[in-house]
Parts: sequence; structure tokens; C-alpha cells
Amino acid sequence: MENNVQTPALELCNVSVGYGERTVLHDLNFSVAQGEIFAVMGGSGCGKSTLLKHIIGIHPLKSGEVKIFGRTISGDNALSEAEIARTFGVTYQGGALLGSLTLAENVALVLEEHTTLSRREIEAVVMEKLAWVNLEKFAGFYPSEISGGMKKRAGLARALALEPPLLFFDEPSAGLDPVSSAELDRLILKMRNEFKRTVVIVTHELDSVFTIADRIIMLDKNTGSIAVEGDPRELQKNSSVPWVRDFLNRDGLAYKL
Repeated sequence: MENNVQTPALELCNVSVGYGERTVLHDLNFSVAQGEIFAVMGGSGCGKSTLLKHIIGIHPLKSGEVKIFGRTISGDNALSEAEIARTFGVTYQGGALLGSLTLAENVALVLEEHTTLSRREIEAVVMEKLAWVNLEKFAGFYPSEISGGMKKRAGLARALALEPPLLFFDEPSAGLDPVSSAELDRLILKMRNEFKRTVVIVTHELDSVFTIADRIIMLDKNTGSIAVEGDPRELQKNSSVPWVRDFLNRDGLAYKL
């Protein structure tokens, strides 16, 4: 019988992360299916962004293994630097755009570093990606000349430049007004639905999670582990962990943990 089970887009096997002698999170096990929108949640200081930095290879794991489409970032069968650039893109909290470059130049930089496209071809891809996030009219603007929401969208255009099948978002809605946040949510859903991208989001924004996430994990900073995993709408109603229900129902207690 033919096996139609897809390799997970992301898989963590007994992963522990931290800095120096300090372990922040330990023995994490979860996987993200291809085409899924998956959110990593938890209260402030639980290790959400720390986990992301270790997953994408900014910091080395203390133990365990991270697989992206079945390949690791380090060790045997590891992705090369060029393969990493084409396999996943990352958008950071503030956009992480280079202030000395225009939006078009920020997006073009990725293509210049990792492709052999001609200047004309690069310009065409840049304008296509900026148009997709509704920023084609701002191609010549510098990051200091645009709003926070526009910076986030420009960061998304850059992350999409090489057409990676997996996108990571670090607090995509942080600092945005409700309208800008909703617009970004629509873009993320459109990206998944039209282009079959897999999306992993680190966030504490409940409105976004209930709008776009298929599944979540909740990190517990007291235990340094995963408290629950599942559909956020189901967990909101029926989680067996009281503080998770409080968090997902906006109870103030959750934010004191």
C-alpha cells in the first residue's frame, strides 16, 4: 500500500534550549504538518522567542534534534547555508530591515546573495513580492519613512523572496494597531491558502491565534515544558489545565504566571 504520509515541515525531538548553564525549556517534542499554521504561545518570559532562535539555528541546541522537512540544520544530513535560505524564511518583531536600504533594496539583498538572477530579474521579483504585501508604491522608501505595520509587511516580502515553503514569524502583531494586525493576519492566511506555505508563529496575541492558527502549543515557564497542544478553540473551552483556560479566555491570572 502506498504511504501518503508527508514528512513534517518541522519536527522537534527531545529538544532542550538555553544559554550557558541555564536551561530555559527541556524535552520538547512536537511536529508541524506541511500547510499548517502553528502557533507557539505562553506568558511573558516562558521562552517563546528563545525557542525560535534555537530552531532556526541562531543558537545551538543544548540537546535533541530539530528537523525541517526531514533535514537537520547541523550534524549528519544537515541543510547547507544555501538550502536553509531556500527552505525557510523568518520575519522578526521589528521587521529587522536594514535602515540604510530602501524596501526594494532590502528584498533584493536576499536575491543577490542566494541567486544568480540578473539585475532585471531581481527587480521583477522584488516588485512582485512588494506588490503581494501591498507595498509596491513604497519600494523607494526607507524603513524610517514607513509605519510599523508596513515594516512588518516589508519583512514578509523579504522572507518570501526565495519562495521558501516554511515561514517563521516572531510576534508578528506586536506593536500593531487592530487594523494593521488584521491585515497581516489576512496576508498570512492568503499565503498559506494560495501558496501552500507552512507557517510557525511565536505570539501571545489571542485575536490572531483564534483567527489563523490550526494548532498551538502553550509553554509553561514554571516547568520549562509544553503544557498543552491542540486546536486553540478546543483548548479555550476544554483544556484540563486551569491556567491555560484562563490565558485563552483573557483571564488576568494567566499573565501573572
